Amino acid sequence: MANATAPQTTTAPKAEAFDRSEITRMFARLKHEVSGLVQDADRTRPFYAKSKEEAAAKRDAAVKVLTELADRIDVLKKD
Repeated sequence: MANATAPQTTTAPKAEAFDRSEITRMFARLKHEVSGLVQDADRTRPFYAKSKEEAAAKRDAAVKVLTELADRIDVLKKD
């Protein structure tokens, strides 16, 4: 008498579902934070900096970081 064995099916572990809402919240936060720096640089007496020049420097630094991030993501897409 032969033993008939049922084929064993192995299931691959499921990857975690990607939550797009996390990305949406992150971009909303980035927009909020950078907007605050842009508005602060436009004020005569900035809230987040000691001088108007410092506020403009903070704004410019934030824009530079975002530009570098966008460039890095572009490189990742091309690799």
